[in-house]
Amino acid sequence: MPRRHGSLQFAPRKRARTQKAVFRSYPELPLEEPTLVAFPGYKVGMIHVMMKEDRPGKLNIGQPVTLASTVVETPPIEVVGFRPYVGTYYGLKAVTTALKIEQNDLISRTLTIGDGVDNWDEALSRVEANKDRIEEVRILAYTRPDLAGIHKKKPEFLEIPIKGGSMDKRLEYAQSLVGSKVKVNQVFKVGQLVDVTAVTKGHGWQGVVRRFGVELLRHKAGKGRWRVGSLGSRHPPYVTWRVPRAGQTGYHKRTEYNKRILMMADLSEEGALNVTPKGGFKNYGILKSQYVVLSGSIPGPAKRFVFMRHPIRPKYEELPEPEISYVSSVGWLKR
Repeated sequence: MPRRHGSLQFAPRKRARTQKAVFRSYPELPLEEPTLVAFPGYKVGMIHVMMKEDRPGKLNIGQPVTLASTVVETPPIEVVGFRPYVGTYYGLKAVTTALKIEQNDLISRTLTIGDGVDNWDEALSRVEANKDRIEEVRILAYTRPDLAGIHKKKPEFLEIPIKGGSMDKRLEYAQSLVGSKVKVNQVFKVGQLVDVTAVTKGHGWQGVVRRFGVELLRHKAGKGRWRVGSLGSRHPPYVTWRVPRAGQTGYHKRTEYNKRILMMADLSEEGALNVTPKGGFKNYGILKSQYVVLSGSIPGPAKRFVFMRHPIRPKYEELPEPEISYVSSVGWLKR
């Protein structure tokens, strides 16, 4: 019997509306001090590392293991404002948007700001009037792709929630970040787990064999081999959505859970480890700013925007910093 493949939980399989993939929900962090819960980056390529197995419950714990890993370049983000939300019957509703943007700011490539935006005093008065009702605070920031190794100047404009601590501390923290840069090591630490979302590689319009893995029909099939054998029963008198059909393949938004941060470095600092291979990464080039190395693979091709957050359903509570002895693009590391 011919079998079909492909999960039915992803429906409809259509093109993503935007390459800027973001999360719909974020975890509450049990921290005393507020922190950002997510951070953006750009996919670079893959390497492999050799490290000591330290995950609890593994049979080979304490032994060296080799892991395929993904490099993500994470240039610092520029914070230009914040937005508090109050809870309503229909969900969260923004109280106000506090912004401080200069006239010739880089975000003018994405937003129409004219001579700049500065509504700080008016926004703070609204925040003070609704302080008791605020349930969530998010910063408004944009990426700096011009600092990365890709030929791109137009930044992505993002809302990133603040979690941990009391609501008063979150508001103070959001106000203190406006006008400053935030680096990835202020959000994540080496050894922890993160979730990653991105838009996958696009493969255009494909038939059912490529799209769903349907087996080829016998060579004497009357109307072709590269098709499904039956579109379903006579009743109901239509083709149901469960039947594999040709259509868009790839370029879908997907989320990968529990990717571990194996390494993190800032190339602007002296002595930082540079994992760029000779000649640069294929289809990407040379790393220029901060980067993180994640265990396993993540969606999308090189240069694709990726968004990382603290794990919403962590597999392990807390993991130590991994003991890495070998990196494929560098060689053996001196300890």
